[in-house]
Amino acid sequence: MLNKIRELMNKYDMDFLLFKDSDPHMSEYTNDYYKQRTKISGFTGSNGTLIVGMDEAYLFTDGRYFIQAEAELKGTGIKLMKMGEKDCPSIIDFINGLISKGKRIYTSDRLVSYKEFTTYKFTQNDNSDNLFYKAFESKYGQKYESLKADTSIEVLPLNIAGESVESKLERIRIKMDKLSANSFISADLASNMWIYNIRGNAVPCNPVAFSYSLITKEKSYLFLMDSEKVASFNENVEILSYDDFELFISEKIKDKEVVAFDFSSTPAFVGNLLKNKNCVIKDSDCDVNLFKSVKNETEIENIKKYYKKDNQIVKSFLEFVKNNDLSDTNEFELANKLDNMRLSDEDCFDLSFDTISAFGPNAAMMHYEATEESNSKIEKDNLYLVDSGGQWVGATTDITRTVAIGNPTYKMKHDYTRVLRGLLHLQNAVFMEGVTGVNLDILARLPLWEEGDDYKCGTGHGIGYRLCVHEGPNSIRWRHTAKDAVLKPGMIMSDEPGIYREGEYGIRLENVILVKEKCVTNDGRFLCFEPLTYVPFDEDLILREEMSEEEKKWLSEYFSKC
Repeated sequence: MLNKIRELMNKYDMDFLLFKDSDPHMSEYTNDYYKQRTKISGFTGSNGTLIVGMDEAYLFTDGRYFIQAEAELKGTGIKLMKMGEKDCPSIIDFINGLISKGKRIYTSDRLVSYKEFTTYKFTQNDNSDNLFYKAFESKYGQKYESLKADTSIEVLPLNIAGESVESKLERIRIKMDKLSANSFISADLASNMWIYNIRGNAVPCNPVAFSYSLITKEKSYLFLMDSEKVASFNENVEILSYDDFELFISEKIKDKEVVAFDFSSTPAFVGNLLKNKNCVIKDSDCDVNLFKSVKNETEIENIKKYYKKDNQIVKSFLEFVKNNDLSDTNEFELANKLDNMRLSDEDCFDLSFDTISAFGPNAAMMHYEATEESNSKIEKDNLYLVDSGGQWVGATTDITRTVAIGNPTYKMKHDYTRVLRGLLHLQNAVFMEGVTGVNLDILARLPLWEEGDDYKCGTGHGIGYRLCVHEGPNSIRWRHTAKDAVLKPGMIMSDEPGIYREGEYGIRLENVILVKEKCVTNDGRFLCFEPLTYVPFDEDLILREEMSEEEKKWLSEYFSKC
């Protein structure tokens, strides 16, 4: 594929071409149809940017995938760029360096965001990403298979959604008024599902439907692939065809109108279209992601109910792993067993991501995925890590546990205990209202940092409600971002420190925690976390003599609640 890409780049006089596994909605997890970067490079991680030149190619990815990327890129000639490492430039600095040398950088204005398109200063778009399809046809002698997506839609009843569409639209329009915006465009799939209280099946593990939304002060328009099959569920919401979105907004939105949209989650072609109409564009999601991240009382009640069911399943699975001879079992078989245990419950309709089932050295790759063709046997005297989750009728779950198989070494126990201590410190934090996840991250990392260890990812991410397992804007990480969100009661997030020994083992422990009010004093309002995950940790790996009295107290209280 690289050779075919370069032949076409030479034909069209391109110096560099950028590819991502990205759809027109900037989704983290995409339908297979949109996995262009994967098909060209062979790298299968969920985060990666490929920049192809005539003589060289570069794959940028983060610390979750360094080990995996090195293995998958071997022999391709593609250079791995380790994002966040001191000797690795940012993507924008790398591209600006090419531009300063007179190089022309191309990409698709449908598969990168408006923010990326303007920030990276691309020369122009790649004629609606046709070059990839031409390269595929040249290599395989057949046309690229057309998009296949389940277009079914489910409308959530109020006892699941907890808030009406009318109420959500009213909140969005209040924000529009503050921005003096005539219109708000949403291309983010999860946001559209939340706004209209619907769910879809277009992307595995993510209950979303391909959609766009246009909200004006008077009316709301929802664009769906099978618009004729979806009855309008609100008199002020008009259902239109997904394919008509571009033409509709070009005609509906007037010249010089004030339009709000999130530059990071909206494809570049939308921003370019509006700029050509001399519209005043404002970078805002009208607080939809913030609204979505703060779960209402109905959602929290349902989440607690289904987390209990999920906890019981994982606990039973771990008891099976600990109490049985697994010498003839492999990682893939264990993943299937856990998946089947979840999906056998009629209230669990899908996984929330592909289960990570990793033994020994494979667990050092944070997002390793065993397959039927490629997996490792479960052997004695090492660690087994399983990171999994389900899509339930009223919850999206996520949990990681690491357990010993056979006799663990002291080093394994010492590392495990430090990871557990970090999880407990964060889970038991009390903090003032106004704090962000950046302020709390050190609680989880300190037991590792004290001995010069770290993990190359964030400590926690927001989690959707019967939606995407990774959700913003709330997160817990030590690096500041432009959208650090203040933690608010009702937010749900993960607490998942880890340690990864390349070639040896990996340890990750993950609980999901709910932000709630602790107390109000003369000094202000204080918040804390309530665990939603109650699955015991592995006693065979805990060194209580290396824990403080307070840590041991937290652990005992947690075990009693489990």
